[in-house]
Amino acid sequence: MGNQEKRLKVGGLEIAAKVWGNPGGRPVVALHGWLDNAASFDALGPLIEERLHLVAIDLPGHGRSEWRAEDGAYHFIDWVGSVLEVCDALGWEEFSILGHSMGAAIAALVGAVAPERVERMVFLDGIGPWSMAPEHVVEQLKKGLRQEKLLRHKEAGRYESMDELVAALGRARRDLSSESLQLLARRSAKEDEEGSWFLDFDRRLRASSRIRLTEEQVMAFLGGIECPVLLVRPDSGWPVEEEIIERRTSAISNLEIMAVEGGHHVHMAAPDRMAKRVRDFLIG
Repeated sequence: MGNQEKRLKVGGLEIAAKVWGNPGGRPVVALHGWLDNAASFDALGPLIEERLHLVAIDLPGHGRSEWRAEDGAYHFIDWVGSVLEVCDALGWEEFSILGHSMGAAIAALVGAVAPERVERMVFLDGIGPWSMAPEHVVEQLKKGLRQEKLLRHKEAGRYESMDELVAALGRARRDLSSESLQLLARRSAKEDEEGSWFLDFDRRLRASSRIRLTEEQVMAFLGGIECPVLLVRPDSGWPVEEEIIERRTSAISNLEIMAVEGGHHVHMAAPDRMAKRVRDFLIG
């Protein structure tokens, strides 16, 4: 079928999505990382679409999806409900999840709270959300509220050209080529009346979470996952202490680990290194 655009009404918001594969194939929702968008699956999607119905969404506030209301905020735990509502809107009673980074963390919680619906999950360089010791939660809430207030009306940074915007985007994604960065930028960039370019995402997404789960709570979610999970671990991925990785992987009862060469966005930079394994795993 190739790539198509789709829009869904979810929780009062319009959610944008990119679609690959056959509507009769196995349903898979793809979840991008923080401040990325659905275009992060542009390279991998065509390589795995055979026998799948792959729907990569722009999470609220990202890409071409609508933003939350002015009095709203982006709390990590709320992504779980958003994903389930997206799958409801698609008419999927059962589905699999392909998640990168933050998307993989969201997937872990969805898999635990809806085990009867989630058939398989692929985690791309991520296994559960960031955690926090209980003694830090008061300061975390203070910081989150303070940042939300500052960011609520903050304007996007402007760039004189699309090339400058892409270069700025690359400073936080050093493992990506200019071509890959342009995929992300084109889905989110806009030009204002003065001819300046900016990334059109909700600035409130940059605020710290008001509160984080404790490590014990994260482990409870991971232990509640019943479906098979494939964890793709790039050798130069996001830096996480090995002790944490070992503890969390041991909590998932049906887990496969695939080591690949590459960075945090290896699914964009070198999708061929994982495509066959990911596709075969999702097909089951």
